Amino acid sequence: MIHQWWVCFQASRLSQTLVSIPAIEMLVVLVLLTICLLFHLNRTGLVTAYIFAYHWGLLFGEQYFSGDARVYYLFLASYIVFGIMVVVLFMLAMMMAARSSHSQ
Repeated sequence: MIHQWWVCFQASRLSQTLVSIPAIEMLVVLVLLTICLLFHLNRTGLVTAYIFAYHWGLLFGEQYFSGDARVYYLFLASYIVFGIMVVVLFMLAMMMAARSSHSQ
């Protein structure tokens, strides 16, 4: 079945770390980003790409930092905090863009 396939990337600079991403997720993001490009939904495409990249970064962190629980929890906490910060900045930018488009 396709949901059991994994696409593996060899990252040579990170101690020969092998990053595995499920193939079905790659197909879903490819289809969603293609739809966003075809219908000129730029902001939606950026949000979609961010969500998938954030999820794939979490998968990488689970694989890379799984040896030491203390380091993993530090990674997880900082990953969540910085992810929330990016979402807040994105929301502020969207509100500012909406406000400036209404004033023109």
